[in-house]
Amino acid sequence: MNDIAVIFQTEFMRRIRSRPYIIGTLFGAFGLAVIAILPGILAASLGANTKTIVLSAPPALLAPAATLLRKHYDVVALEVAPPAHPTLAYLDAHGKASALVEIGRTPRGLHVTLFARDAGAVRDALGEDLVPLNVALATKLAQRRIDQLLVVPVETKSLDAKFASGAGAETAKGIALAMVTILYLAIILNAQNILASVAEEKTSRIAELLVATVRPSTLLAGKILATAASGIVQIAVWIGAAYVAAPLIAAQNTDPSSLATGASTGNDALFSVLNSIGPSVIAAFAAFFTIGFLQFALMYASAGALISRTEDMGSVVAPLVIPVVAGFLVAQIAVVAPNATNVIVLSMIPLVSPFVMFARIAVATIPLWQVVLSVALNLAAIVVIAVFAGKLYRVGLLTYGRPPKLTQVWAVLRS
Repeated sequence: MNDIAVIFQTEFMRRIRSRPYIIGTLFGAFGLAVIAILPGILAASLGANTKTIVLSAPPALLAPAATLLRKHYDVVALEVAPPAHPTLAYLDAHGKASALVEIGRTPRGLHVTLFARDAGAVRDALGEDLVPLNVALATKLAQRRIDQLLVVPVETKSLDAKFASGAGAETAKGIALAMVTILYLAIILNAQNILASVAEEKTSRIAELLVATVRPSTLLAGKILATAASGIVQIAVWIGAAYVAAPLIAAQNTDPSSLATGASTGNDALFSVLNSIGPSVIAAFAAFFTIGFLQFALMYASAGALISRTEDMGSVVAPLVIPVVAGFLVAQIAVVAPNATNVIVLSMIPLVSPFVMFARIAVATIPLWQVVLSVALNLAAIVVIAVFAGKLYRVGLLTYGRPPKLTQVWAVLRS
């Protein structure tokens, strides 16, 4: 145990002090901040003028049409008699408006003519906003009654006991996809770090000195534990960045008027999200991250021991990436259909299961026996992988020259 502790401490400190690790951690945190801020920047630079319009209509229609269009547009001017052939100079004179909207009345109802810089950016909600006015002119009903008829209240109740409402279920799906992505990145990045570390020690002949003083299994255990710890630190930094960015996200998605009513924003919103997913999902994330990481770390470490030249890393890594990508893709399907037969089966298969079973737990109530069976199969897989990986690691670490052939690898596994 003392040897493992020494290897763990040395490898952990070397890893967290390395430049690639620091850059990757900071860029991951910076990426979350950019994701939070970018929508606001784009809205400020692009969206400010795309919804700015000049409205023209007969006097009787001008006020009610303006009221309806203000739901989605900034009406900067009201015109009764606009020019017959409006130009860009006309729009520029009205605060660089994006369009002139002319509303007329025909025997069939309203008729709208749009003179726009970019028609696609303005047209999306135009017809929908004017539907109540069109119905009012045709039926002579009061505007309030029309508003009531056009809105059909829909109350969604989830049949899954995990969520009390459809909104909660949709929120959980978004959170599950985000956490599956973090799981995917954490596993694949840290597992590849182990492969690179083992390959570097072997190609530089440092491995010969190490195995002369400690057992290969001890060296392998210390490396995996150190990489797992550094991965947890990296995830903690990313979650911390999300915590800091939460006020920016909430500020962009909160109606300013709600601030006066004491609505919670920022970090309160983040805590609300964490409460909505529950401690069971967080525990499942930690458990399946550990399971998935151990499975892939053992495979990547043993593969790294087979590398004699750094040029061979790409060909060795390629087959190991396939199950990681497959698990990530299937997990996205599991978020939508967690109880589909093929999804249930895949959630029991090691290597893929850490992604798929976690996604199912995050969005649905999974029978306890399925969770227990999945964990048991994955733990059994870790034992089997550890035995075979240990053999490859022990033999490959001191094997130099050309990469071993598949027949040689199979002979080692059978021994």
